[in-house]
Amino acid sequence: MKKVALIGYGAIARIALQKIEEHDTDKHIKVVGVLVRENRKEEARAALDNSKAVVTSIEDLIRLSPNVIAECAGQGSITEYGEAVLTAGIDLIVISTGALADDNLRNSLTSICKRNGARLLMPSGAIAGIDGMNSLQIGGLNSVRYTSTKPPMAWQGTPADDNFDLANISERTVLFTGPAREAARLYPKNANLAATVALAGLGLDATEIQLVADPDVAPNNVGRIDAEGEFGQLTVECRGLPAPDNPKTSATTALSLAHAILKDTRAIIM
Repeated sequence: MKKVALIGYGAIARIALQKIEEHDTDKHIKVVGVLVRENRKEEARAALDNSKAVVTSIEDLIRLSPNVIAECAGQGSITEYGEAVLTAGIDLIVISTGALADDNLRNSLTSICKRNGARLLMPSGAIAGIDGMNSLQIGGLNSVRYTSTKPPMAWQGTPADDNFDLANISERTVLFTGPAREAARLYPKNANLAATVALAGLGLDATEIQLVADPDVAPNNVGRIDAEGEFGQLTVECRGLPAPDNPKTSATTALSLAHAILKDTRAIIM
């Protein structure tokens, strides 16, 4: 049986747990617990059945002996907990991949993985085509652009608030164009996929990111990859509904997390 624990219990975690329960009909997976802040403990305890522990320290989560821990709590949780998880020899699924735009953190965590046999696992999130880009990367990539387009108010609470009147945007408006490293740093809750696409392809400095506000895409969040390599081209566009209570994140992010957890229990892995 595969034992899973979660860091965080917000919209992404709730959707992922629901889908794991729906699709794990043979009961190959046991969710042993979740880690939350002290002020969220009662809420999580009321929402979860008694088979799942609710803890407030990473040490207590590790004591539950999971095979894999999935992060669903934002970039800061990778900095705060990543070392402890990997040092314990436990695989860590990273949703907030923008944290890995920090070279020092990424190099530190990958060094721990090499010493302890643990792995950093990165689901595709709210985009498709990562597998195809991996293949093109082996053959030689020349250019990669990732464009994230969301309704204007999904960019509230970001640097775009300082430079644009988001409430009154009435047509497609480019908010940011630049390298993935900068996008992930400036837009930590909106642009984790910038880091995912970059780490799968040309890297954080050579991958171009464009962040766009467009009322016409509502209610969807739209992600698009345009990649060109020596052996071909890749163009992929995904339109996903936002996660409940979090318009900055697509619900498909939670589905990709559920898939990442479920796939190792199947006879055919894709």
